[in-house]
Amino acid sequence: MNTQSASSTNTLLRPMLTALAVIITLTANTLAVVLPLNNRSTKAISDSFNVFFTPSGYVFSIWSVIYTALIAFSVYSFLPRNRTNATLQAISPWFLLSCAMNSAWIFLWHYGFYPLTMLVMLVLLVSLIMVYVRLGIGETHYSSSDFWCVRFTFSVYLGWICVATIANATALLYDVQWSGFEISANVWTAIMLGVALTLGAILIETRRDTLLVSVFLWAFVGIALKHSSVAVVGTSAWAAVAVTALLLLRGMMLSWRNTKPKL
Repeated sequence: MNTQSASSTNTLLRPMLTALAVIITLTANTLAVVLPLNNRSTKAISDSFNVFFTPSGYVFSIWSVIYTALIAFSVYSFLPRNRTNATLQAISPWFLLSCAMNSAWIFLWHYGFYPLTMLVMLVLLVSLIMVYVRLGIGETHYSSSDFWCVRFTFSVYLGWICVATIANATALLYDVQWSGFEISANVWTAIMLGVALTLGAILIETRRDTLLVSVFLWAFVGIALKHSSVAVVGTSAWAAVAVTALLLLRGMMLSWRNTKPKL
C-alpha cells in the first residue's frame, strides 16, 4: 500500500467507525421494537413502573428525531473536509462509547437488569456531556450544515438523555421499593422537575442552548398531560412547562443580544 492510500485509509477510519457505531445502535433499538427483545416492548416495560416522571407515549417519538440526526452526523463525518477535523477526532472516543452504552442499555432494560441500566445510563450521560463540552456548544458559531448535523444532533440527544436519566432513576427506585425517606412519590416528582428546571436555567445562562432546553419542555408537557389527574404532579409539571417557556424566551433574548450588530 502506498503512502497516499494509507493516508486515505487512516482518514476514513474514524467516519467508518462512526457509521458502524450508529448502525449497531439502530439495529439494537430496532430489534427491541420488531422482535421485541425478551418478548417485551420498551414502552410496556416503562409502563410497568408506577412512577410519575414518565411522560405520555408520544413523547418517546423524539427517538426518531435523534436517530435521524445520528445518521446525518455519520454521513457528515465522511465529508472530505471533516475526515481530519480535529474537533470530530476529539469527540470520537466519547461518541463511540455513547453508542455502546445506548445499545447495552436496550438489552439490559429488556432483560430486567435494572440496576445495571442505571449505571449504563450514567456512562451514556457522561459520554454525551464530554461530546457536548468538546464541541463547545453555545460557545462556537456553526455553518448551516455544522448546525444541523452536529449542534442539533448532540443538543437534542443530550437533552433527552438528561430526562431519561432521571426517569431511569425513578424506575429503579420503584423497582427496589425505596421508601423515599417517607416523602410521597408526588412530591419526589415535583422535586425532580425542580432539578431539571435548575439544570435548564444553568444551560440557558451559560450556553444559551434553547435546543436542549426545548427537549425538557417536550418532556414536561408529556408528563403534565399523562398525570394531570394527580394534583401535585400535574400542577408541578404545568408549572415546569411555564417556567421552561420563560427560560427559552430568556435564551433567545441572550442569543439575540450577542448576534445583533454593534453600533
